[in-house]
Amino acid sequence: MSFRSYALLVFALVVSACASSAGASFGEGGQTSTRAARGNSTLIVRAELEEYSGRSAYEAVDNLRRRWVQRQRGGSITSGASFASVVVNGTPRGDIGELRSISSDAIDNMRYLSAADATTKYGTGYMGGVIEVRTIRAR
Repeated sequence: MSFRSYALLVFALVVSACASSAGASFGEGGQTSTRAARGNSTLIVRAELEEYSGRSAYEAVDNLRRRWVQRQRGGSITSGASFASVVVNGTPRGDIGELRSISSDAIDNMRYLSAADATTKYGTGYMGGVIEVRTIRAR
């Protein structure tokens, strides 16, 4: 096999691997399917939340993605561990306890951002990461 043939084969394998892992599948209206979301450790969609109707967002997260409500290791030795902060429709709302005051019925989706991603998006002070909550009316 020539070098050119080998290079083309490698390129084709890389492209096909990227295409097959390009992300979640979407249903009508761009909504992420429940099956794809359950396999996504950073996303909870409306279909998953329906099982927790009448309960708080905290209860839903605690059952669906328990890691989100646990202490996360900070970025440095001196910072220790901390809990995720909550952002609702782009507005910082406070600590993880805020999820107890939000009904799961009012939520379209929730996404977890790591400390690094939260710092990039919202600035410093999010060593435990961020749980972004998007309500139904904010779609």
